[in-house]
Amino acid sequence: MALVLNQEQDMLRESALQFMKERAPVAQLRSLRDSRNDDGFSRETWASFAEMGFTGVLVPEELGGLGLGMAEAGAIMEAIGRNLTAVPFFSTAVLGASLLARHGSTAHKEG
Repeated sequence: MALVLNQEQDMLRESALQFMKERAPVAQLRSLRDSRNDDGFSRETWASFAEMGFTGVLVPEELGGLGLGMAEAGAIMEAIGRNLTAVPFFSTAVLGASLLARHGSTAHKEG
């Protein structure tokens, strides 16, 4: 199995890297730490992150997501890690979305 991203996955990765560089520099993490932010992340950055569609990477298209896979989620997580971006991506867009997609009722999926 090749561990190389295809062109579309690489474009997503580059888009995520650029977003993190511009909207969530390491200085933002330091600021959150120093201010003892109760959330542990910037809600403004998270909203922008969602607007880019990153939070819907594992959500099926018929439910309004991108309908992509774990390789794409991994590319986004690489960008998050490279820039030390404080966002709840793994807990919500990966774990939460995966659980709802597999085990959620129709009401959960549509709600």
